[in-house]
Amino acid sequence: MAQSGFTEVSYPTRHEVRNISNSITGIYRVPYHLLKLNEEAYTPQVISIGPFHRNNRRLQTMQGLKEEYSKRFWQRVTAENRLDVETEIPIMNEETMKQFREFYGETIGLSDDRLSKLVSVDSFFILELFLRYHLHIWPSEDPLFKESFLLPTVTNDLLLLENQLPFFFLEEFFQAAFPTYSGVLSVRQLTFEFFKAFNVQNISHENSEVKILHFTDLLRTFLLPQSLWPSSPQAQLPQRGNKKVKLLYSATQLQEAGIKFMVSSNKGLTGLKFENGVLEIPCLEFYDTTEALIRNIMALEQTRYMRNGYVTDYFFMLDFLTNTTKDMDLLCDSGIVDNYLGDNNAATSIVNNLHKNILWVGLSTDYCKLCESLNAFYKDPRHIWKAILKRDYFSTPWRTASTVAVAVLFVLTFIQTVCSILQVLQAEKLQ
Repeated sequence: MAQSGFTEVSYPTRHEVRNISNSITGIYRVPYHLLKLNEEAYTPQVISIGPFHRNNRRLQTMQGLKEEYSKRFWQRVTAENRLDVETEIPIMNEETMKQFREFYGETIGLSDDRLSKLVSVDSFFILELFLRYHLHIWPSEDPLFKESFLLPTVTNDLLLLENQLPFFFLEEFFQAAFPTYSGVLSVRQLTFEFFKAFNVQNISHENSEVKILHFTDLLRTFLLPQSLWPSSPQAQLPQRGNKKVKLLYSATQLQEAGIKFMVSSNKGLTGLKFENGVLEIPCLEFYDTTEALIRNIMALEQTRYMRNGYVTDYFFMLDFLTNTTKDMDLLCDSGIVDNYLGDNNAATSIVNNLHKNILWVGLSTDYCKLCESLNAFYKDPRHIWKAILKRDYFSTPWRTASTVAVAVLFVLTFIQTVCSILQVLQAEKLQ
């Protein structure tokens, strides 16, 4: 890469991603009706990335670290390209600046120069962070290395919807900065490595069907099977009708009617299946940060994937199943929910509140059919009587013992009555 090329970088075009960014905004503010319910879930805790939270005074303490990372990254670039002197930070050209601004859901009130500087520092920070993670080389004075809580907090901040940069910018700049890495190391590989704890399906970074708008979008992709990736040739996207079908019965009610709960082998969040009286549900792990990440994915689906809200669908189903803590207890006992919060009441509250103010356009047709099947199973007279018996007479060990005792007493009383009648009849016959 020539030294003169660093004052203005003209990035190679990636038509697929840029066509998306030109036609549909990729990064939005969280709608106010969602934000007001839990503002903290959408707000970075320690670090601001991109233009939306740049004025948050609480996040300014990390600005020095970002600039230090940015300086170190630039040293990597100059060393890799054998530059004799450190050149100025590259700026986006006019075309890239226009595309960058269009990628956000609102006008960014910064001059091109200020926006270019902000984006450069944030981009360099992310790329330097990914490289340190990839190389396992952390300076001993690095706060992200010294403070055990800081790196996980930064990681979660990087996944928040309002804290994003367009992925195409990171990808193209990295390629321009390190041309010798082509075919050896890419931002996709670095990104998948850094967020590997969230990649529950072990999706490969080499899978060309994974299209990444930004990190929140990638987090959502990690939870979906390939058949639900719009870019996949295997895509079989469920249709949505105008019918809004609901599951009318909770997990404990369905269990009382004879339905068994089982953890699905599907690692994504969409593999609910009901066959032969068994309801299979993918496992969900609840950590302290889970609610915030779920809310951000749902906010993304509310703003960009309204007709394809598959993660939102999963949590609607979970909400239908969870009316009380007893329902959550059942889901935990079945291994469907791994609750690391230490309190099933807290997990129940989270599930029941996730859908407040969510605009519901109805479930996918697959989930509508699932709800109808479960409702029909419960309404079957045989299952109704089974549920009544289990609820009213066998719901606890004491009730079971009492019911058995009453039944034994009834049988003994019946036998005694029959014996008395037989004795009377026998006596009359002898007379």
